[in-house]
Amino acid sequence: MGFLDKAKQVAEQAQKKLEEVQSDFNEKQADQARQKAAEQGPPAGEAPPPSGEPAQPAQPAEPAQPAEPQPKQGDTNAAPDPFKPIE
Repeated sequence: MGFLDKAKQVAEQAQKKLEEVQSDFNEKQADQARQKAAEQGPPAGEAPPPSGEPAQPAQPAEPAQPAEPQPKQGDTNAAPDPFKPIE
């Protein structure tokens, strides 16, 4: 029975070490999360009020492309309208 007792003791030590490592890892993750939150600035309730200046409208980078010409009625190469009821 000495072998089984030794194996049980080693397993308990390994479990204890695993719990310690997991605890250290969790603490590091929490510290990193706190640091990241601090770098992002104050929470929304503590942020300074907006300046009151109007926002500048964004200008489009390129002019809009003209729509492609619609195929003539009865054109055999035209794709059918998927929403048109079947006649």
